[in-house]
Amino acid sequence: MASPLKPSSPPASLVEEDVETSEASGGLPVIKWSVRQFRQLMTSIRIPDEYGAIYPKDGETTADAPVGVKLFSKFFVLGNFWLSLTVFMAELLEYYRIHISQLSPLGMVRARHFEYYFRSQNIEPTLENFWRFYQLHVQLGFYSF
Repeated sequence: MASPLKPSSPPASLVEEDVETSEASGGLPVIKWSVRQFRQLMTSIRIPDEYGAIYPKDGETTADAPVGVKLFSKFFVLGNFWLSLTVFMAELLEYYRIHISQLSPLGMVRARHFEYYFRSQNIEPTLENFWRFYQLHVQLGFYSF
């Protein structure tokens, strides 16, 4: 099995999104960033063309995205996320019965921070330890901790 490529960390300024909400999509933030920023992100995190990543249409929100996996750019920019999920992240998503596209960027950051901190202390991250620090919350249809 080929090992996945770990992306370089994209600069936080790569995806500068203006926050505006759409009434048509239940008050979710409208996606506002340039095609250039999208292409830079795809290059910096090494997303192959065959994955079919698409640039959203003007004024779309995550609720408007086509069926399939939807990922926030902030997962990569702020959450140090890459597409090979760890066993801990897979267990976390499975336990809460949520799809990764339902997790807010802040939820991803918190879960990854927990995992990285525990690993840095030579402690295996477990769901039992995660529950000691975090509770699942939902807002506007997206989950966080």
